Amino acid sequence: MAPKTGKAKPHKAKAGDKKKKEEKVLPTVIEITIETPDDSQVTLKGISTDRILDVRKLLGVHVDTCHLTNFSLSHEVRGPRLKDSVDILSLKPCHLTIVEEDYTEEQAVAHIRRLLDIVACTTSFGSSSSSSPRTPGSGSAPAPVRSNPRSPV
Repeated sequence: MAPKTGKAKPHKAKAGDKKKKEEKVLPTVIEITIETPDDSQVTLKGISTDRILDVRKLLGVHVDTCHLTNFSLSHEVRGPRLKDSVDILSLKPCHLTIVEEDYTEEQAVAHIRRLLDIVACTTSFGSSSSSSPRTPGSGSAPAPVRSNPRSPV
């Protein structure tokens, strides 16, 4: 007898598959306390799905820590040099410490480039009056606009 061709039975979802779909949990906000090398504390807000790599990115855009480029993060229970793949949710309490590390030549160059980027960003948003000093009497009135460029005045 030849095999049947045509319609196949539709795939039915098992009860276990339905439970997996229902168990998806929305991320929650987690406060991450970071102790900086100058003994101050920074509090970041992350989400429960974040990893150490995400914390490093948050530190890179935070005003108090954006200048730090070569560091590792340590935890009082998990120890020093946490891997970038460690989940934040597994770190309880979520209190991390920044440990500065020695620079190689390549890392020093990357650090200088980062500092130059920071300086470039801060100077480009400075006030316009300080960047272009005016002499008395200059720029007080705008130049006259002519309706006909060929007319003398």
